[in-house]
Amino acid sequence: MDSVPQSVSRSLLALRQKAAAEPKYRFRSLYRMIDLPMLYECFYELRRAAAPGVDGLDVAEFGERLDERLADLLERLKAQTYRAQLVRRRYIPKPGSAKQRPLGIPVVEDKLVQLAASRILEAIYEADFLDSSMGYRGGRGARAATQRLQHVLFHGRIGWIVEADIEGFFDHLDHDWLIKMLEQRVNDRGFLRLIRKWLKAGILEEDGRVLHPATGTPQGGIVSPILANIYLHYVLDLWTERTVRRGCRGQLGYMRYADDFVCGFEEETEARRYLDELRGRLAKFGLKLAEAKSGIVRFQRNDPDSGAFTFLGFDFYWGNTRRDFRTVKRRTSKKKVRVAFAALSEWLRANRNRRLRWLGEGLCAKFQGHWNYFGVIGNSRSLQIYWRGAKRLVFKWWNRRSQRRSYNWTTFEAMWQTLGLPVPRIVETPYQAQRLLPLPS
Repeated sequence: MDSVPQSVSRSLLALRQKAAAEPKYRFRSLYRMIDLPMLYECFYELRRAAAPGVDGLDVAEFGERLDERLADLLERLKAQTYRAQLVRRRYIPKPGSAKQRPLGIPVVEDKLVQLAASRILEAIYEADFLDSSMGYRGGRGARAATQRLQHVLFHGRIGWIVEADIEGFFDHLDHDWLIKMLEQRVNDRGFLRLIRKWLKAGILEEDGRVLHPATGTPQGGIVSPILANIYLHYVLDLWTERTVRRGCRGQLGYMRYADDFVCGFEEETEARRYLDELRGRLAKFGLKLAEAKSGIVRFQRNDPDSGAFTFLGFDFYWGNTRRDFRTVKRRTSKKKVRVAFAALSEWLRANRNRRLRWLGEGLCAKFQGHWNYFGVIGNSRSLQIYWRGAKRLVFKWWNRRSQRRSYNWTTFEAMWQTLGLPVPRIVETPYQAQRLLPLPS
């Protein structure tokens, strides 16, 4: 890297170009890239509504003395006296389930340094990640991943799908293995020490206990997604796309989005062998297959026994078009429909006494978000089911705003029309109209 000061974007671009040009190059001086301009840029990227960490400071409060706080943070980074603070654990309910999902909330200054480190790692590893890795990468959303998988299945010779789920991935990621993986590209002890500090940071539970986990990375940490991608790049992607593919007589189709992945095979015997070998592969790196959520599905164009599998909230199955032509279809999974109804019902129950205008704006945002993700070609029926069910839920809870019944269906329909709610619609464009990634061989 040249000694003349560069803008943050130019420095990251230089990293990316170097990583692409020299796949085996190990980068030095990454720690020094976390400078004042990068910290300022990272601060303005932080979500303002994010909850505060253990110090009680939210983003707005941190910004009140921004210059002073960033100068102090940079000084501690340079002197290598920076310490990761405790991560505040918060549990949020899973809609449609009695279970709760744990989130880790770092303090603002830890978020800043994590965001800077993640931008550096993304610049390096974007050149290394395979096309089959679709999660936590710019321009590769979950809905686009499902459309690409649909395209691969329709045009390929895949007949058997391995559905696999990793049990508690974010809790069992092995720290030592992760550092070994990072060392393939990073030759900077200071930078790797930063990563270890976040991995080893204590977790402050809601009951006041402090835990020091030996494995895992807190969900909610800004650096966690890129670390998860790097880990699974070595554990799954390279192994499946290179080692497993080489031994296949038929076609193989693989796609991963974060820790959710599927692998398709032409031959049943190869699918069964992959599932058996997958258990050992995961165990080597401290991970375990969730047996109850994993298995093999027959997925064949003209087979009446062809089944369906679920990926990223969609059920994939062979079905007929209106012209009686066989194609791979996607529909909103039944679980996602139940979860969406449960989440909407809870929101309506908690906010039913708010002003109608406020409630209408909230419903607009929720419906539009649902159409933006599930509004895929061929999924109109599922959208209509959600629309009608959501309407019944609104009718139910708005009639509980007071002891008197507020609406009958006639008056409710009249009010419903005044809200200007976005109606169900398909937002997806045909796959051929996009810039496409190549099909797997």
